[in-house]
Parts: sequence; structure tokens; C-alpha cells
Amino acid sequence: MNTDILYTHICSYVKISREEYEHFLQLFKPVHLKKGELHYVAGKVPKYWSFILKGCLREYLVDTWGNEQIFQFYEENTWVGQVESMITRKPTEMSLQALEDCELLCITGEDMCEAVKTPWIQHYTIQKSFADNAALISENFNRIKSTSPEVLYLEILKERPSLLLRVPQHYIANFLSMRKETLSRVRKRVSRL
Repeated sequence: MNTDILYTHICSYVKISREEYEHFLQLFKPVHLKKGELHYVAGKVPKYWSFILKGCLREYLVDTWGNEQIFQFYEENTWVGQVESMITRKPTEMSLQALEDCELLCITGEDMCEAVKTPWIQHYTIQKSFADNAALISENFNRIKSTSPEVLYLEILKERPSLLLRVPQHYIANFLSMRKETLSRVRKRVSRL
């Protein structure tokens, strides 16, 4: 497992020594997920906040009619987890499933709460959470304001083209809140542009 990916990621937000990183890394547990395996499930409090070293996962919820709605896809070099659920000890409504074999570095909520008392970790989490929230708000706003399926598809093609290569079409359609057949027609029209 190449843990240097996390070190490089952290250093893109704050400057730390290798020794500080190694000390922080001791709090993590390496986790391997097989394709299709769930990392956390709705109705339970997740155990870990996780950094993705390798693989792609989908976070989704199931509505009252039993339909899945994909909230987000997560790829390498990103954090994933239901931090609020871990802190409040309230079960999450989300489930997280591996779409490929995945390698994760996982830290418990308790360990992260203790680690965040360290100044550089505190600075990193603040910087990272602002960046993540801004990106998520922008992405969700763009999805909401977009009126046509073509615009939604073009946005994902521009912003996250890797998803189109690694995520099944029916999941992309679900994420964009359209039927698979609609997505297929949109892809065909866009390919002619």
C-alpha cells in the first residue's frame, strides 16, 4: 500500500515533516475492500473516516420507496466518511460501496478528534474542509441549476471524465437523476458534437 499518496496530499495544504507524517500515519488502519463490498451502511454509525489510496466508491441512500439515489462518487486522493455521524454517534442514512477493489487508510473518529488537537492537523482539516465544501456546493449547485440532460452530462465530462471510464453507465445516470436510456441518447448526441 503506497501511503506516500496521503503525505503528498497533506503537503498540498500544509507543510509538514516526514516525522510528523509518520507519527500521524500510526493512527491509521489499512483496509482493502473488494468490488461490491460496503465500507459503511445506512442505519449504523460508521467506524472510520477514510482516505482513498486506490479505487472508486459510491455513496448513496435508499429512499422510502426502496430506490437508490447516488449522492457522490469518490476516487483516489480523497477523503470519505460520515464525520458528523461519527461525532454525534447518530446512524448515517448513507451507504458507501466499492465499485472497484479499493485500498483505504482508515482512522476512527476518536483518533481523528484527538489528532486534530495538533496544530498542523487542525490547520490541514480546516483548509481541506473549506476546499471540499466549496467544491461540493459548486458541483451540487451546477447539477441543480442545469436544466437539460446534455448540460449535466457535459459538466461531468468536463469536471470528472475519469468517472465515465470507471463507473457503470446506470450509476452515472442515477447520479445525474436521469434514466439510463436518456443518458445513452445524450452520450450519442454529445459524441456527434
